[in-house]
Amino acid sequence: MENAYNKIQKIPMMKSMQVYEILKQELFSGKWNFGEKILVNELIDKFNVSRRPVMDALKMLDSKGFIEIIPQSGCKVVEYSKKNVLDQLLLSAALESLGAELAAINHTSAEISSLYSYQENVKNNLEKFNEKGYYFKYNREIHAHIMLMTHSDKVQKHAIELWDLTDFYLLNSLDKLKFDIESSIEEHDQIIASIKDRDDMKAKVLMEKHIRAYMTKLKKQLP
Repeated sequence: MENAYNKIQKIPMMKSMQVYEILKQELFSGKWNFGEKILVNELIDKFNVSRRPVMDALKMLDSKGFIEIIPQSGCKVVEYSKKNVLDQLLLSAALESLGAELAAINHTSAEISSLYSYQENVKNNLEKFNEKGYYFKYNREIHAHIMLMTHSDKVQKHAIELWDLTDFYLLNSLDKLKFDIESSIEEHDQIIASIKDRDDMKAKVLMEKHIRAYMTKLKKQLP
């Protein structure tokens, strides 16, 4: 079954989008360091496409904050900034609290059941949190399920852009992030329960509290 995050993305199968998605995943994996140049001609050879799809993909990455296109010079990965990471999370706190509120109002019984099933499956497989990057995948899926329940394309679109850039900064700035997994799962349980009960104000408050607690933990770990 397609996961919630993929459902939100709705990626068209154009060459430029395919190149964009591959480059984005390579940026996530740390193929280039912060501030490192990306050589356009190497990308053209790698993807075996014309210059246009590569440049279109790079322009999209530039517009979303992953890279910088420098006229007459080329392009490079953005520089790391702790302030940028925390600013991203502040925006997420505002947008996702709205998302939780809308999800409480608009969700269907099938959607909340799917979210409960995912959460219970995670609880039964806690050993997976030992895998690199699994926490990010888990957190992304929970929040993506909630965003789907907003039934708002605009809110979902902005949420994805915030998630992607925040995760990019975090995955490439720290060798290993330390999280309180039990607390995170418990906080998600409370948010899910309030959404199921259609208590929109409680869901909104709990979501903002959840993300701000996440920020507090990160402040101590980010360089």
